[in-house]
Formats: sequence, structure tokens, C-alpha cells
Amino acid sequence: MAIKVKICGITNLEDAIDAVGLGADCLGFVFYKNSKRNIEIENAKKIIAQINSISSNSEKNFFETKKGVLTAGIFVDAELTAIDKIIRETGIDIIQLSGNETINYIENLKKYGYERNKIVKAIHINNESDITRVRQYEALRVNILLDTYAGQGVYGGTGTVFNWNIIKSLDLSDKIIAGGVSPANINYINNNLKPYGVDLSSKIEKFPGKKDYDKMKLLFDNTK
Repeated sequence: MAIKVKICGITNLEDAIDAVGLGADCLGFVFYKNSKRNIEIENAKKIIAQINSISSNSEKNFFETKKGVLTAGIFVDAELTAIDKIIRETGIDIIQLSGNETINYIENLKKYGYERNKIVKAIHINNESDITRVRQYEALRVNILLDTYAGQGVYGGTGTVFNWNIIKSLDLSDKIIAGGVSPANINYINNNLKPYGVDLSSKIEKFPGKKDYDKMKLLFDNTK
């Protein structure tokens, strides 16, 4: 099975169309005011409607969710009612939790009707003790994204790779690797770590919020 590719930090229609045309399995939209890639709800809604219309003849499979191209909303310690409102207004398929959300938080989110395949929990890897946290979320049976720990208050998009040796004991066949993933290291990740998918943002940008088509194309060329 080919590695899944999630392009995160989409802020404009041009980048979204380019990513879909190149082969992205999932597009990520950041709903976090402190992010350089934050997007307003109405803008996301318009982009997602356009993407859904141009990808309706194909079908992607991302964490057991099938659609033309999947879309993910990225949230950081958001109110559950706010998440539910955004999902309903934009038509986003998958909820990515990138903050300090607890197991109890996720259990409460499930009460809104979101099944485990609709939820991705990002875990920021700093040292061996973080593997215990990964195991806890595995037991909760939600999807897991492994990202770089960048300090308090920073929740992704750093372009920094974490120490992959820390996760060598994990089964990565159902997990996403984020943090410094780039066209230069995608082959190593694919051939040696063998994750379910990768998540990219800063390493394929001209500047925060604007993707670089040539870098994205090189990424997808290198995954083949």
C-alpha cells in the first residue's frame, strides 16, 4: 500500500487544488488562532466545497474514511461545542487534536457522534516517556499522529524532526509521522519507518500558509 500523504496548513484554494492534483490523500485546515496557518471558517468552507466538487469522481481512503479527498480540521484544546460547530459548517471529515487533550476529553468528543476513525490525536515526542502516552491513546483506539515536541505553546509546523529512535518499539503501520517530513527524507521514512502516512506543512512552503508547488511535486515524485 502506498504511503498516505496529508498536506496540512491549507489556507487558499490554489494550494488545495495543487495538492489534490498531485495526489494528496488528506488536506489539513488549522483552526487555531495562534497558528501562522490559521484559517477562518468561511474561507475553509469555500475551499472544501470546491475540493469536494472536483474530487467527487475519485475515492481516497484515509483512516477508514472514504471520500474523494479527505479533509481534516486541526484543533488545539478547543471547546467541544466549537469543534462540532466548525465540523458541521465546513463539512470537514476528520478531527485532529493537536493540543493537550486528555482521554476524558476524547471520550466526551465521541458523545457528539464522532467515531474513532474520525479522530486523530497528535502526540508530541520528546523522550522515551512519551511512548507511555502513545500506548494510552492506542488503548482508546483513536488514530495517532506523532509530531515533534517544540516546547510549551507550540503545537506543530516547526519543520523540525524528532528522534525517530524513540518510536522504534511502536507499530507505525497505523500511524502518521509529522515533524520535519520533507521531499528529502520521505524515501527514508517510507522504506525504514514504514508508517501509515506522513503529514507535511512547513517543508513544502514558500512561507507560512503558502505552499511551494515545486516542493510538493518533488515530494509526491519521491513517494513513487
